[in-house]
Amino acid sequence: MFFISYAHRPQRARPTRDAHLVRDFYDTLYGHVDELLGLQAGQEAGFMDAEMDGGQRWSDDLAYAIGHCQVLVPLISPRFAGSEWCAREWHAFTRRSHRTFPTATSSHGATPIIPVSWTPFPIEQLPGEIRAVQLFTPALPQPEMARLYQSEGLYGLLQLGERGLEVYEAVVWKLAQWIADAFWTHDVETDKDVDFRGLATEFGEDPT
Repeated sequence: MFFISYAHRPQRARPTRDAHLVRDFYDTLYGHVDELLGLQAGQEAGFMDAEMDGGQRWSDDLAYAIGHCQVLVPLISPRFAGSEWCAREWHAFTRRSHRTFPTATSSHGATPIIPVSWTPFPIEQLPGEIRAVQLFTPALPQPEMARLYQSEGLYGLLQLGERGLEVYEAVVWKLAQWIADAFWTHDVETDKDVDFRGLATEFGEDPT
């Protein structure tokens, strides 16, 4: 149903917590979406490539997921905008045509692409094609919660102790609702033949 696109950190001698935090985020979001959509056995709520190390290969599983998922969830960070593989995933998804179901009504103005702030990054420094898609801005119970998410991103919220965790959990739940809303209101054409060799490797670049 959804595809998490994020920029992996380069290989380093010392392991970092970043991959574990992304995985925990994905697992929580997966559970929420699974519950909201009432998925049956054999239906997968989401996909995240946990094996890709800095963008070194294009697996069959990844190609299938980016060609069949209904919602793309990019985790925006300074590293994302310069990632070759994130650009490929974005272009693989955006080249698929989509339509809104005629009778659908969306409570969130949902779209099939829901960019999420992972770490703080000036919006004006994002490539134009990313800026053209509205960043995920959930309505939270208290205005200061929304401001904290916007200023810190999900990664930052996890560094702020109990208050940050409270906001983080609320944001992830709202994101699951947006994904479910986008799934019910949009039909994204399946692409069964995704080939990374034909995809642009930079944002703003035309495919070759």
